[in-house]
Amino acid sequence: MGKFHFARSLNRLYLLTAIVILNFSYSFAQGETEAEYLEDLSHMRIVVILLIAFAFVIMFGLIYVVKSHRELKHQYSIIDKQKNEIAEKNNELAFINDSLEEMNLEKNNVLSVVAHDLKTPLGNIQGLVELVYLKKDKLTDEQIKYLDLIRKVVSDGIGMVNNMLDVHKIEAELKEMALTPTNVFKVVDKVVKLHEPFAETRKVDVKVNYSNADLSINTDNQYLRQILSNLVSNAIKFTKEGSKVDIKIIEKNSTVEILIEDEGPGISDDHMKRLFAGYKASENEKDKVSGGFGLLITRRLVEKLQGKISVSNKPDMAGAIFKLEILK
Repeated sequence: MGKFHFARSLNRLYLLTAIVILNFSYSFAQGETEAEYLEDLSHMRIVVILLIAFAFVIMFGLIYVVKSHRELKHQYSIIDKQKNEIAEKNNELAFINDSLEEMNLEKNNVLSVVAHDLKTPLGNIQGLVELVYLKKDKLTDEQIKYLDLIRKVVSDGIGMVNNMLDVHKIEAELKEMALTPTNVFKVVDKVVKLHEPFAETRKVDVKVNYSNADLSINTDNQYLRQILSNLVSNAIKFTKEGSKVDIKIIEKNSTVEILIEDEGPGISDDHMKRLFAGYKASENEKDKVSGGFGLLITRRLVEKLQGKISVSNKPDMAGAIFKLEILK
């Protein structure tokens, strides 16, 4: 196309030049004086030079346009190629995601089946142990000691099975959030009262510090209560007997922070990295193990609320601090 326009422009230039020359020749033939002829010839040269200059301008302009067009075409070709590559990668990622979802669903189903299969025999064992415990007055101190240990092991096992079932339920049947105005202090207070019997058995004093008893946020009351219940239960469990757990409610601009501070052994760096991943979470000096499923459930619920949860140690490993951030 550019070559066609250029050729047409040159033809026009040749035509104009020929017309000018013929015009001057005609004028000379009509008897113009030599001076007039020379003046006309000078004008003709100027016109020809201008026409040639104009032709070069057109030529370079066309060359620039053609070159730019080729570069743009090349760039568009590169962009199209990149788009195709991105589309292929997206298809690959979609396939991988589908495969992972299927594997995750299969894993959850296996865990659910195993948990259900374990729950019944553990429940039977717990029932038999409780029957024996009713007649503990006929047992020796050593027998009672071992019986208490069996009760604890069975209770922990049932708790872990229930947590596994809860994880499956949350991942497979997580309900839609029901956001309602929720009084934060009242939810925290109910959770603390719910765990008072457990705290009393361990002689742990649970205190709630707040500045606004009417602080309200728009959240799912049930989710928030379950999150706090898991965190408070863990804090009481790992706090040294005869010590305390502090719960602080802090209002920020767009969020509310709830800090749960215990006086336990703290959490090692290795355990902290996988604390919310499930399974074994942490151990203290008495070899008590916290089922990581509870914290896995907690993390999933916090994510559902679009909140954040983090953990850190107090100075000198004097305990752990769990920080929960919930949108108002």
